[in-house]
Order: sequence, then C-alpha cells, then structure tokens
Amino acid sequence: MRDLQFGKLRIGGNNKVAVIAEIADSHNGSVETAKKLVDAAKAAGADIAKFQIHLPDIEMVPGSIHMWDGPLYDILKRNLFTPLMHKEMMDYCERAGIEYLCTPFCPTSVDVLEDMGVKAFKTGSGELANLPHHRKIARISARTGKPVFVSTGMSTWEEIRDTVRVYKEEGAHENLALMNCTSEYPPNDYSHANLGLIKRLEVEFGVWAGQSDHTMDNYTAYAAVALGAKIVEKHFTLSRNQKGPDHFISLEPHMLKDLVDGIRKIEVALGSEKVISKEEQVVRDWAFHSVITARDIRAGEAMTVENLIPKRPGSGISAKYLDPMYSQALLGRRARRDLPKDTILQWSDAI
Repeated sequence: MRDLQFGKLRIGGNNKVAVIAEIADSHNGSVETAKKLVDAAKAAGADIAKFQIHLPDIEMVPGSIHMWDGPLYDILKRNLFTPLMHKEMMDYCERAGIEYLCTPFCPTSVDVLEDMGVKAFKTGSGELANLPHHRKIARISARTGKPVFVSTGMSTWEEIRDTVRVYKEEGAHENLALMNCTSEYPPNDYSHANLGLIKRLEVEFGVWAGQSDHTMDNYTAYAAVALGAKIVEKHFTLSRNQKGPDHFISLEPHMLKDLVDGIRKIEVALGSEKVISKEEQVVRDWAFHSVITARDIRAGEAMTVENLIPKRPGSGISAKYLDPMYSQALLGRRARRDLPKDTILQWSDAI
C-alpha cells in the first residue's frame, strides 16, 4: 500500500501516526472559539483539526431526530458554520501549521468543500451506507488524489465491503483509509471497541486503517496504535463542562496532549529488531555471568567444571562456555598464568 499524502502529512507505512482533533461543533457556532480550539489542538501536538459542515435542510427531515441535547436539527442550526466561516477556519489552520479536515454530510457539502480547496475528505459512520455520497467523493479523489478517511461505526462487514467497492470502481481505492469506530457516546463497555478490527480492515481491504475513538479516556487509542492504527481521531473541546452534544465525551487540551505524547512514545517503542542498546550493554556487563575461577588455579593446570564456576559480573568469558553446548571450546585448555580464586576469566588466560 502506498502512503497517503495529506498536505504536509504522509500517512501509512513507517510515517508517524496522524492524530485528528475532532472539533466537530465544539466551537458552539463561534469562529473565535474555533480558533482557540485550533490553537489548543496544535499546542497539544495534533496533526489535524477536523470540523463538520452541516446543511440541515438538505441533510434531514426537520424534527425527525432527537438527541441527548435536544432535536438534532435545532442543535445543528444553533451551532451552524457557513461555508465562508469554514473557509476562514481552513485558512486559519494553514497559518497555524495544522491540517484542516472536514466531514460533509450531504453531496452539496462535498461540493462546498471541494470548491474551498480542501486537501482531503472525512466521512462519518452515519454516511457509510450512503453509496451515492461516497461515489461523489470517490470520483473527486480519483481525479485529484485526495485521501478519504471513512469511519465504519454501526455498520456491517457487507456494508463496508460495498463502500470500498465504490472506491475501487471509481479508481480511488489507493486513496482510501478506513477508521475502526464504535458509534456509542461513550462506549462504556470496552469490549465494544473491537480493536482487532484494525488489522482486519487493513488486510482484507488493502488500505491503511485507523481508530476513531469515542471512549472517555486514551487507553483504547494507545492500544490501537500498538495494533497498527495509522490514524487516531478523538473529539476535542476546551472544557467538558460546556453545554452541547459532544463536549462531555471530548478530550480537553491536557488530555489531548497526553494522547499525543503517549502515541509518540508508543511509536518509537514498536521496533521488532532484537538488539542490545548501549544502555543495555552497561547493565549486561554486570548482570550477565562470566566464567570465574572457583579456587586458585596454577599456571599450566587444566580448566575443568571443578575449578570453574559461573558468577557475575558478565565482563569475562560467557558462562555459556561451562555448558555442554559450548564447553568444548574452553574445558581442557590450560591456564596461561597463575589464576587466583574469583578471577574473571578472559580468553587470554587460556592456552
């Protein structure tokens, strides 16, 4: 699989995990608050600030959906960002040095974002089975090479397969990344996280996979990185105490910083080469065992299991040479000089 190019970010392979701060509607309709969120996300180390663009009259039937914070239509109207406001935020992200990403919820929103010149697309889990929506994005992606990050919450494997097929049919499969997701707010039962799906999504569909995470802490996000996630997304707010639909499940700035710091530490800890570091060698030199004289040995005397013993430190001939697997290289050789008891034996001591 090839790397995904998203602005200045390269995603996949040996590149660093891309961390998305999902601002969504946590700006509460305020551009100034949105800018503070972008600044806080950047300061915490996030790579991407993600928003949502809503056109409620096109997206849904008014009054038909009721959320924990009231009718969804009313919530979206109350926190609405116009296309011009989104363009202002995209330009602000550019100046702040963080990539702007946005989720469209209808084909018209896709057109708005494309006209703005976005560098990538992100779709929510609720759009997974909306194949016409995905086909529109896939055609843009195929033409431009823009990556598309697709969340897979509350969906069946067959529905994911159908969506991936759309991108294959449109020639955009290489630009696709799939996000494992559990569409619970929050998922209080950690067994619902199904982090094993991250590798399964990657292997079965031949795309990079990530974790869009709605838990209240960072544990599953850390585990996702250890399991191969190349993108991690968490909701982000300035304070969980604010009124609004997503604030209470979102990370506050210090929590996002902990997430990013933890991910960066996990990344460098995932090596698979068995090597002895310089720092380990210092410990090895005293913690390993050497061949030590069990008593005084005279010059010319043969070395045997009776006059040699394994002891620390490990700065001499390795104790493995007292085992039958290697002992033929040492036992029977003679002392080059008088060797007092507790001499740490070196090869130069044997002839």
